[in-house]
Amino acid sequence: MREQPASSEFSLGEDPINLSRRRFLLASGSVAGALVLGIGLPSGQARAQAAQQPLPPGTRVPAFLEIRPDSSVRFLSPFIEGGQGIFTAMAQIVGEELDADPATFVVENAPAGDEYKVMDSGMRITGGSQSVRTSYTTMRRLGALARHMLLQAAASALAVPLASLRTEPGKVVHDASGQTLTYGELAPRARDLQVPPADAVSLKDPAQFRWIGKPVKRLDAWEKSTGQAVYTIDCRVDDMLHAAVQHAPRFGMTPGAWRNEAQVRAMKGVHSVHRLPDAVAVVAERWWQAKRAVEALQVEWLAPADAELMPPDFSSDDFARTLANEPGDGQEAEVKGDLAAGMSAAKTTLSATYHSQYLNHAQLEPPSALARFNDDGTLELWIPNQAPEMFQGEVAKRTGLDASKILIHSPLLGGFFGRHFVYDGAMAWPQAVELAKAVGRPVKLIWSR
Repeated sequence: MREQPASSEFSLGEDPINLSRRRFLLASGSVAGALVLGIGLPSGQARAQAAQQPLPPGTRVPAFLEIRPDSSVRFLSPFIEGGQGIFTAMAQIVGEELDADPATFVVENAPAGDEYKVMDSGMRITGGSQSVRTSYTTMRRLGALARHMLLQAAASALAVPLASLRTEPGKVVHDASGQTLTYGELAPRARDLQVPPADAVSLKDPAQFRWIGKPVKRLDAWEKSTGQAVYTIDCRVDDMLHAAVQHAPRFGMTPGAWRNEAQVRAMKGVHSVHRLPDAVAVVAERWWQAKRAVEALQVEWLAPADAELMPPDFSSDDFARTLANEPGDGQEAEVKGDLAAGMSAAKTTLSATYHSQYLNHAQLEPPSALARFNDDGTLELWIPNQAPEMFQGEVAKRTGLDASKILIHSPLLGGFFGRHFVYDGAMAWPQAVELAKAVGRPVKLIWSR
């Protein structure tokens, strides 16, 4: 397991506080690259903006951007990177209007929070090829607002009219005096400024684009190529235990008696053995110890009388034939023209039946989750997901905790296919939470077959 240091705090000034109640600060900073820090506003500005009307989506600049002393840009992406290149796309779009080279961006998945609901629909979901096309203008405006604040800071620092300034990648230039100030130098002064109204900035003419529509290097390619990219399965926190599960052989079955529980509990590294609704779990000091122990556990699986179980002789081919022979006209996905009239007038008709089998998506990332209860009453979860707020709401329903007490970390995804909407979350995190609560320590569960 790899451990990386936590990111530095938002550097547009000192003493940041969180804009929302969601605090993503880990006391130990021991999470392997999955740690998302709360990006803050200065206390005075935070109170002032809290008293205002809700801001348009994507205009809370300090919630998204951190400009560091070396002028590199840390950006919290509202969309989840799962191999589709959205981190690079967001850096291109925001960087274009900010006038910052995408290569200087460090992009991370943003935590759950209303400020990150930047889609035209007012939602936040990564999927359906919607990320860029539903937030393109919003993300451009975000970069333009940040650039305007840096220009304002430079005008104040140089005591010159704002109109006399221009930007080049990563710096503000005053042609009349030949003076330049880097974004990193201006960041502390810019942070104390009020974010301008959304309509106070104009966007570039596409003819002036430096990066949008141009080929750029993938920001995540190096880490993935060198094995440094961090997925949920790689995350670690202090005092963490590992959990492995043995699934019911058929959906709907529940665990009954354990014939060799004592022997399993005595195996090396085993901490405890647990009964789950449709599985059993072993918690151990190491993953391999948990896996070997749970596979050794001899479980009597019960089939409730009222349960709808998958037949032991289930056949995909038989199921397909059953569906094909169901009475009725089926469902019309799309209708254009008068099919009945066309068919009745046709001189020749052809008939064919097409069958598409069920497929395993089989992406490289197995379902997993890391859960930790903190002393301040918060619950932290590191889970592969495509909609942090959706999972935050679901966790709140199942645990009874207030949503503000549930901190969702979204590491890189190992592929999409819709699994991270429903399947991975439903299978992994509830059991990880249950086990962490039962043992009183953080638990990482890998839901493998």
